[in-house]
Amino acid sequence: MKSENLAPNSNVHDVEIAYSEQEILDKLHTYKLSAQRLNTKLVVNLNHLSRIKSPEHIQTGSFLFMLCEALKNWQSADLNQLTAQVNVLIYLWLNAIQDGVSTRTISNCLRCFEIKSRFGFSRISDENSSSFHLFLFDLLTETLHEHQILAAEYLLNFDANTNLPNNNQILSHLEFALKNTAAGQVVGLLSLHFQAARNKLNFSKLVALNLNKQIANTLTQNIPPNYQLYFSGDSEFDILIPNLTGQTQLSLFAAKISRAFEQMLLLNNQSILVTPFIGSAMMDENTQSANDLHHNAKLALENAITKQQELTLYSDALKQQLAEQNTIESKVLEAFGSDNLTLFFQPIVNLKNGKCAGAELLLRWSEKFGYNVYPSLTIEILNKVGKGKLFTRWLINSACRYASELIQTHKLAIYLTINLRAEDLYDIELPHLLMQAITLWKLKPQDIILEITENGILEYNESSNSVISQLAENGFKFALDDFGTGFSSLSRLRTMPIDLIKIDQSFVRNITESKEDFEIVQSIALLSKSLGKEVLVEGVEDEASLNMIKRLDIDKCQGYFFAKPMPYEQFIAWAKAH
Repeated sequence: MKSENLAPNSNVHDVEIAYSEQEILDKLHTYKLSAQRLNTKLVVNLNHLSRIKSPEHIQTGSFLFMLCEALKNWQSADLNQLTAQVNVLIYLWLNAIQDGVSTRTISNCLRCFEIKSRFGFSRISDENSSSFHLFLFDLLTETLHEHQILAAEYLLNFDANTNLPNNNQILSHLEFALKNTAAGQVVGLLSLHFQAARNKLNFSKLVALNLNKQIANTLTQNIPPNYQLYFSGDSEFDILIPNLTGQTQLSLFAAKISRAFEQMLLLNNQSILVTPFIGSAMMDENTQSANDLHHNAKLALENAITKQQELTLYSDALKQQLAEQNTIESKVLEAFGSDNLTLFFQPIVNLKNGKCAGAELLLRWSEKFGYNVYPSLTIEILNKVGKGKLFTRWLINSACRYASELIQTHKLAIYLTINLRAEDLYDIELPHLLMQAITLWKLKPQDIILEITENGILEYNESSNSVISQLAENGFKFALDDFGTGFSSLSRLRTMPIDLIKIDQSFVRNITESKEDFEIVQSIALLSKSLGKEVLVEGVEDEASLNMIKRLDIDKCQGYFFAKPMPYEQFIAWAKAH
């Protein structure tokens, strides 16, 4: 018995299980059947076939329908023709079973065979007819078992949705390609991740499956026949290039892939734009094995995704960079896990009375840790390794504890502002978490102001709208940070419950020398006031800038002119003095 191996872009229906003439002859001898006698005496009882009452609805064109048609058109044949016809039956009954037809129905169909008696009369009960039925049932059982093995192998090595080989085959195929590379050529591997522009945070499972299939089809149409495409996971693919002439060829091919996805994909009556990020690696003197090549391509892909680059080629420089990055990530995790991250306080001053109105909490590293990473990078790394939500919980609890001490112990009537991550706005647990924290520390919602960085807002949609609305209903106030630096500042004012506008320091830095900057700050202040919003200016560093700002109807300021960010104990003294 011969089973065709599952080839790329195939499925279980494409698998053929076939017997040779000798195998058929040997099985016939097992059941004491003569091939020569079958050639002259084997017939199909059409009346019996027509009387079969199957539980399945036989549709024209189905495999069960084709099986019945093959039986109706059966012709006496020599061993060669008999073998061919039996193999056709095997192909049809296996696919019929794959489509849900029961083996009992198939068996009933096969019972229509009979062998004429030596006197020429048809006798279904004839011993030879029964032997031939057993011969067929043996084939049915054997081929069904083999088909199940192949189906399991298919599920193990192929993605059932895209029909592409999966990760289980990449390394073995890479090893084969490395051993069979032509002189002067090398093996290359592209690892691709597709990022979809979407209106919803997550696609349904069905939409995601269809999207993967669409991406697979587009890739298949744009790669040469000798390149091998793999499905490596949700929205991730790999392309094996067996005979690569150099980096230029690799870059040109990656550019072709990127161009192929410049057009929208039509999916369930909606257009979706997907952007490929590509990591690539080639076999060189530093790559020792197929596993190394695969690992290098994945590292390059990770770098491409992180930096939002179309293509990243693995190199020694990238290897060094990634090693340094891993060191930083380890330090961040160590600092977070050992409570070596702390919060500094930058005072916010009320311009009307010159007093401290509050403070913005800024992330810093403990000096005793002996290591420091920029705050935005620290948070980025925590997000990347899945600690972002834990960081937000730590931030909220720390802010509420400090606010409680400042208000209740030190009798300072001030508020604290904390910067929310973009992902926090999609966390349906955030309102409950904040209410729980202020209840625990005996605070009012107005004691903690929630800052949203304009460029950090992913989308203001149904999910984020629900979280923001609930927080506003609970009494929390929102500050829009870095106002004027994004593309949707005015839209945020219209759609979100913003209470405080923070004018970005980039407009304040040169306010004494730039008439345009002064007018921008003035315009923002006028607009904000007309909408009933408070206005805070960031980055005030000298008295001249402060005097310019005092000419405008601005409520609050913060900046180095008043004080740099400082530790908690130092801030207590500063706030009491002001």
